[in-house]
Amino acid sequence: MEPRRLDLTSSDDDCGDSALGRVRHAYASLAPGDRLEVVTRVAEQVFGIRAWSRKAGGEVIEEDRGAGGIRLVLRRPPA
Repeated sequence: MEPRRLDLTSSDDDCGDSALGRVRHAYASLAPGDRLEVVTRVAEQVFGIRAWSRKAGGEVIEEDRGAGGIRLVLRRPPA
């Protein structure tokens, strides 16, 4: 199954929910074992997402840096 995708590349321009708030909301909707792909251009967001994921019991299973930004894949632990 493909991971659910959350694009934060324009989040520095958004008013309203913070980038981490959007990640938390998307992660909460995952079933155990499902994955969330997060793309951002902001290094500070990567740091915050990694730290939050550890606290929430999630796992960062992939991290890629490319021209389109930084891509993280989080996995919700199996039940």
